[in-house]
Amino acid sequence: MASVEEVKANVAASVDGTQRAVASIQQVTDQLDDALALLRMTAIGSFHPSVATAIAQLEQARTRLDEAQTLARSAMDSADAYRMIV
Repeated sequence: MASVEEVKANVAASVDGTQRAVASIQQVTDQLDDALALLRMTAIGSFHPSVATAIAQLEQARTRLDEAQTLARSAMDSADAYRMIV
C-alpha cells in the first residue's frame, strides 16, 4: 500500500498532467477559432449546405472542447481537495 506522501505526490502529478492537457486543449481551441473565423469569412454570401455543415461541426467541436476543459478543471479541483484531506 502506498504511503500518504506517495498518494499526495501521485495526485499532484495527476493534477500537473491535467493542467498540461488543459493548456493543450486551449491551444486546439484557439486553432479551431481561427479556422472557424476563416471559414465564416470565406463563406460570406455562400449558401451552400456543405459550408453551413462545416461551420456547425466546427462550432460543435469547439463546444465540446470547452466542456472538456471545464470537466478537467473540475477534476483538478476535486483532486486537490482530496490531496488536502489525505
